[in-house]
Amino acid sequence: MSPHAASYPVSANAVYVWRGFKPSTLSYADFTGFLGTVFVPACVLLQPAIGLRAYLPALVPQSGKPAAVPDQTALMFWNTATAHDEAKAAIAERIYLNLHGDVYDMARSKLPEVPIALDPAATTLVPEQPYFLVPQPADWMHGATRHLVAARPAALAAADFLIAAARWAKNFQLTAGEVDGALLCCGNDYLVVWLHSGGNAAAAQIATTGLAAKVDVLLNVEAVPHALQAELWDDWPGLDLSLAPCLNLQFARHPHALPRKRSRP
Repeated sequence: MSPHAASYPVSANAVYVWRGFKPSTLSYADFTGFLGTVFVPACVLLQPAIGLRAYLPALVPQSGKPAAVPDQTALMFWNTATAHDEAKAAIAERIYLNLHGDVYDMARSKLPEVPIALDPAATTLVPEQPYFLVPQPADWMHGATRHLVAARPAALAAADFLIAAARWAKNFQLTAGEVDGALLCCGNDYLVVWLHSGGNAAAAQIATTGLAAKVDVLLNVEAVPHALQAELWDDWPGLDLSLAPCLNLQFARHPHALPRKRSRP
């Protein structure tokens, strides 16, 4: 059996929803270069042993992108809802977390990341709060994932934008069908959506159609599975992020992944 073949479904809130903004002092070429040669490979090579279950990074096209829309997005799924914080006991996790300031404008990128359930009584969304729309566990490293990034249309007020997104989310929940995982986050000026299906790629694509028609779409793609061809100590130039706008990194996962306990002097 391939080391990538085993399935590890995780709960709908065991994920961190990242929206990253590049600093103004960093060119886009340097931004994507650091992501491809250091940051993205580090996530894949340092974190599975301490609980990482799936990782889907994406670059948002720069052409026509308003400054209020993130430059990069990512989903990082963990084996439990508390595993990300527990992983900080490991040196590898602290190393990885310390890289963020080298590539992101953290004043803009330090946003709520843990999704919550959508309140059935809510008529709007809380800006920058991620939501999960399907409560069941899913394995996002396998199957098909659709990722949509869009800007708020200029003619639509921010408050109406958040109301429209909430309305779409509630309608989606009534007709989710074969989509077994869904994440949504809206700022005042943008939205990001990820939809996962264990077997039917078309199901996720169809589910975004109505929403995509109401916003200014910047990215609407299926994540492309990709396995790194290197380990930590290899002579390797890095990951070419131009392979696809959104990647679903494939890696071996550990059945009992958590920081190792060692005796202390």
